[in-house]
Parts: sequence; C-alpha cells; structure tokens
Amino acid sequence: MINNVVLVGRLGNDPELTYTQSGTAIAKFRIAVNRPPRQGSDQEETDWLNVVTFGRTAETCAQYLDKGALVGIEGRVESSTWERQDGTKGYAVNINAFRVQFLETRQERERRQAGGGGGRPQGAPPPGQQQRPAQGPPPQEGAPENIDWAMDEEEDPFGDQ
Repeated sequence: MINNVVLVGRLGNDPELTYTQSGTAIAKFRIAVNRPPRQGSDQEETDWLNVVTFGRTAETCAQYLDKGALVGIEGRVESSTWERQDGTKGYAVNINAFRVQFLETRQERERRQAGGGGGRPQGAPPPGQQQRPAQGPPPQEGAPENIDWAMDEEEDPFGDQ
C-alpha cells in the first residue's frame, strides 16, 4: 500500500513548537493548499491541512517559518480517533511531514513580512514555543527526528546563500 503525499501551500499560522518529555521536538502548523475550481465555477477552493513534523525538521520549521510562508511538504497521511471526556468521539487527519522545503528566498520572506503578509518579527520566538526540558534522556537512535531529512547547522534553509 502507498501512503505518500506531496503538497505545496502557505502556512496559515506560525509553527507551534513543543517538546516531548524525552526531548523530541514537535512542530505543528496548518497549510492552505489550493485546488482547481469545480466544473462550472471560476473560483479555486482552499483546503486547510494540519501538518506535524518532528526532531530537527520541527526545530528548523519553528525557527525559520511563519504565517504566509510558501512551503513544499512531503509526508504521509495519518488519522486518529479518540473519545472525549463528554463521551463523543473525536477524529483528526494530519500530514506527518518528513521533508519540508522552503520555497521562498530570504529576500521574498523579508518582503512578505514587510508588506504585512503575516509572520512574526525577525528573531522573535514563535508563539507557544516551549523550552526544551532540562531533564530526560536525549532522543533514542531511530526516534522520529532521525528520519530522512535533517539540515546541517551551516546550511541555508532558504537556498540563497
């Protein structure tokens, strides 16, 4: 069976970075992805998708991405169900991203931010960002952050260095 998704869209919110008790970074954000108009209509429709990413990828997303940023996402679709405290069932579908590609240059990002296109001021921490726990073991080998894509410290995430 195949469960692979590739998406291009814009962030609808700043990434929210949290850490598990074991120290694994988790970034959550939403992206808006346009789809072609239905037959007989001139207007594109927009799907809002929840994206979750882990480890180094999560930390890089929280550091460099903000609302309005154009990104490419590669990952898989995951669904979950649970029972709420009131007894009703909850259902969610997320994109578990193992690759996030920044699709705008640093200059395009700065222009978008200066033009009021959303985002936080440069250097400001993302809202809701939690500090890494002071205790707890480092992530185990094979934990989610050891997936396909990790960026070196010197590497420019915008690709325009």
